[in-house]
Amino acid sequence: MPLVGNKGEWSELYVLIKVIADGKLFQSDFSLNKDPDNVYEIVTAYKDERNYRLDFRRADDITIYKVINSATEHVATISIDEFTTISKEILKGIKTGKGKTFPINPIGESLERDLLITKLKADSSTKADIKLRIYDHRLAKETDLGFSIKSLLGNDSTLFNTGLGNNFIYEVENRSNCDLTDFNKNTYKSPNKTSRLTYRLNELHRMGCRLKFKDIQSRKLWKNLKIVDGDLPEVMAWALYYRWFFREPSIKKVTELLEANDPMEFYGGETSGQKFYESKIKRFLIESAMGMTAETPWIGEYDSFGGVIIAKNDGDIVCFHVYDFNLFSNYLLNNTMFEQASTGEDELNPGFPKSNGKKYYYGWLYEEQNKLYYKINLQVRFT
Repeated sequence: MPLVGNKGEWSELYVLIKVIADGKLFQSDFSLNKDPDNVYEIVTAYKDERNYRLDFRRADDITIYKVINSATEHVATISIDEFTTISKEILKGIKTGKGKTFPINPIGESLERDLLITKLKADSSTKADIKLRIYDHRLAKETDLGFSIKSLLGNDSTLFNTGLGNNFIYEVENRSNCDLTDFNKNTYKSPNKTSRLTYRLNELHRMGCRLKFKDIQSRKLWKNLKIVDGDLPEVMAWALYYRWFFREPSIKKVTELLEANDPMEFYGGETSGQKFYESKIKRFLIESAMGMTAETPWIGEYDSFGGVIIAKNDGDIVCFHVYDFNLFSNYLLNNTMFEQASTGEDELNPGFPKSNGKKYYYGWLYEEQNKLYYKINLQVRFT
């Protein structure tokens, strides 16, 4: 079966090929520029295939071995210049690829035939997208570490993917003036061209209704957020509410609104320099960058985890090592936004989902057991 993938999946292979060709992995500064004083030498890159592992060992050339249990078989020896050319061909293919998934030929066919690469993406069961043996100058020794990969190539720059389970559920309190059917119908189109979500939340506020966070549709997502920080489900619920109520997509600015309004009363009306909301949202962003999703149980263990590699839009590669997660968390806070996924609402029948298309089923009022509820979906991407 030929190698086919989306931009993010091809980016994982691109990072592996480029980093072993370059032989160096630079620490990033706050602006994603290389820090020349912090660089890690690449000794070996590992790639797990379905029934074996590929080792890319770097010396004067790059030698590839196929490893099954303790048996090692030589696959090929390729010059560093040729590996650099391969990385450029993959980058070009990512930039010009059309459709949701696509091949990059003839280089993809060559990699599959000559190097035994049969898949692009790391297994979803592992939090590391790439495993490297680096010379760690801080420890003065070689270390095997796993890295998560985030690609800014093309349009595939989501930090936390959406899904049906990402809906945060709010109960509508003080609902006496709110008729369900009329509300959904009359608020389907905003008169001032704001988002329907913003319009409806402002209308509910104008009518004296109050939204109170009740739950998250995915119990797994609730547990993942809870293990990161016990307050995080409610913090993210308030962040999503503020994002749409104040019409502000920037996570940094939403965090500033949370700090200023203190909806969870962390500060009790007092002035505090601790920034509870910022700290908790940064933890969410960090864990998301390291591989936390909505539907896979997240443990949050960092053993043998090196950090995050960023594939920049120009094809350059930098990393944030675990040593420098304060730097990375500030970068994430300043360079991410809440994205709007498709609501799936039926224009001809507001308050109900379409019969086809993407169905995330949120953004309108609905009733269960004589109570009114409203859902907001969570999705985060890089700006």
